[in-house]
Amino acid sequence: MKNLFGQPFKIHFHMELIMKKTIAILLVLAGLTTAVFAQDSSSWFSLGGGGLVNGNFLNWKADPNLPGNLDRYNTDNFNVGPYIFIDMKYFELNFGILYGSLNKDSTLSKNTAHTSAVQFGGYFKVPITLSSMFTLFPLLGADYDLYFLAKDEDKRDAKFPVSTGKQDSRPIEALSTVCFKAGAGLDTFFTDNLFMRTELLYGIRLPNKTEKYLKDQRSDVDWMLCHGGTFKIAIGYRF
Repeated sequence: MKNLFGQPFKIHFHMELIMKKTIAILLVLAGLTTAVFAQDSSSWFSLGGGGLVNGNFLNWKADPNLPGNLDRYNTDNFNVGPYIFIDMKYFELNFGILYGSLNKDSTLSKNTAHTSAVQFGGYFKVPITLSSMFTLFPLLGADYDLYFLAKDEDKRDAKFPVSTGKQDSRPIEALSTVCFKAGAGLDTFFTDNLFMRTELLYGIRLPNKTEKYLKDQRSDVDWMLCHGGTFKIAIGYRF
């Protein structure tokens, strides 16, 4: 078949060529897509466990014109313990057990209490691949510390004030709190799947019920700052 200029009609030939090229491109794209998703599916989930050091602090702005040290109301609570994490590439869940001591201010009956708590946390993360061995990730989220036990130096159950009519509350009611934290983590890979994870976090903590009550009772303070930080190290496995 010829066209109006007497030359063979080549539309059918060109259509076959275009179709073959299109199919070839689609096959290449399909192969690349499969490879990408296969790589992502092998790295989107990881699990691990290790140890942590956790610190909660409370600083008061006391009236300097009144007698006593300016840090007379300050408290700190240091904890150590094991923890586990579940990582879903852009989100991390963690669960830990905290054992430590709470150094209460001098106005409370017992100055030190030995505490036990569980910590639940969730963090958004953005993995940044530095090399085949290192992955850096910023973190933003919160931890909830649920205190279930506190003992005074004499081994008796520690009690805490939460209101004028309730001066002997248990730690689960008096001390439990939420801390909003930001920080960074680093995964160091020993193999394609086995890695060590380190994290450093710091943030602002909400006052617990005892701290809220004491703030209302103290006319010699302007404000209080609740804050805290956590350091973690663990071994993880990427599936």
